[in-house]
Amino acid sequence: MAKKHKVVMTALVIGLAGALGGFGIFAAFSSTTTNPGNSFAAGTVTLSDNDGGTALFNASNQKPGDNDRCIKVTYSGTLDAAVKLYSSAITGDGSAFNLTVTEGSGDVTADCTGFTAGTDVYTGTLADFDAHSAWASGLALDSGGDATWVTNDAVSYRFRITVPDDNAAQGDAVDPFTLTWEAQNQ
Repeated sequence: MAKKHKVVMTALVIGLAGALGGFGIFAAFSSTTTNPGNSFAAGTVTLSDNDGGTALFNASNQKPGDNDRCIKVTYSGTLDAAVKLYSSAITGDGSAFNLTVTEGSGDVTADCTGFTAGTDVYTGTLADFDAHSAWASGLALDSGGDATWVTNDAVSYRFRITVPDDNAAQGDAVDPFTLTWEAQNQ
C-alpha cells in the first residue's frame, strides 16, 4: 500500500507542479483601450417651398401690365449647398412676355403680400429664361448675399410676368412650364 500511496503522491506532486507551471505561462502584463458609442450617418440636402403644391401661375385672359406671384423657398438640409433656379418644358411663344425674378425676403403669400424686394436675379423674356433649363445652366441663387445655403436659410422670390401693351401679343400663351429650385451640396 505504501507503494500505491507513493505513486498517488508522486502523481499529485507532478499535477500540482504542472498547474503552477500553467499559471506561469498565462501570467502577463495587459492593457486595453476602447472607443465606445460610434455612429455614422449621411447628411441631407432638403429644399421646400410654401406653394402648397399648386402652380405659381395659372393665369389666362391676361391684359397688358404686370402679373406678380411670390414664393418662399427654405433650405433645411444639414449639408451646406448651392441652390439654382431653372425652368423646363416651356412651350409656346414666351418671347412676348417679359419676366423679372426678384430675390427678396418676408413671409410671402402667392399674391406677394409680405414681400420685400431685394435684387433682380433675372430680367428678360420668358422664352430666354428657357436657356436656364438644368442645374448646369441654372441661375445661381444667393441666400442673404452668400452663395452657400445653410440650414434654415429662406429666400422669397417675386416672379413678374408682364404682358406688353402690343396688339401682336394678343392670344400668345406659354403652357405649361415648370420652375425648379435645386440644391446640391458642395
